[in-house]
Amino acid sequence: MSGAPKIRPARPGDAEACAQIAVDAWRHIFEHWRELLGDELWALNFGDWERQKRLSVRSHLSDHAACALVSEVHGEIVGFATWRLHRGKRVGEISNNAVALEWQGRGIGTRQIERVLAIFREEGMRSARVLTGGDAGHAAARAMYRKAGFDRNIPYVEYFMML
Repeated sequence: MSGAPKIRPARPGDAEACAQIAVDAWRHIFEHWRELLGDELWALNFGDWERQKRLSVRSHLSDHAACALVSEVHGEIVGFATWRLHRGKRVGEISNNAVALEWQGRGIGTRQIERVLAIFREEGMRSARVLTGGDAGHAAARAMYRKAGFDRNIPYVEYFMML
């Protein structure tokens, strides 16, 4: 790795770079889903996924930058993570997170998640949760969450059909 990544709090100005990382990182997942569902069913359910993913990441970083971090190398954002704190339940929930394609496989995602979990502890959270897919497209994400310490899961199945 040419330079160790620095993890820092996100700023609203980071939103566009993070949105692009998210779209690039999720592309293989949505392509896999398209193969599973077929073109028509996929288009009806996920055809605007890029716009939705960009909007989700941009709005979180613009409106809730205090619940987001970025990883950067030599000033370039190479990854990010966002979360929510459910203070009443004392549960921290990881939401969008990704690492730029050319930086994947170097432990950056795991370090980001470990930092988020440390923040959860600092904030008094008693539990952490994250939702990821059980399909082949999410295999790397599942491995990262296990590496970061997540040790329990609830199997989840989502069905689709054409009407």
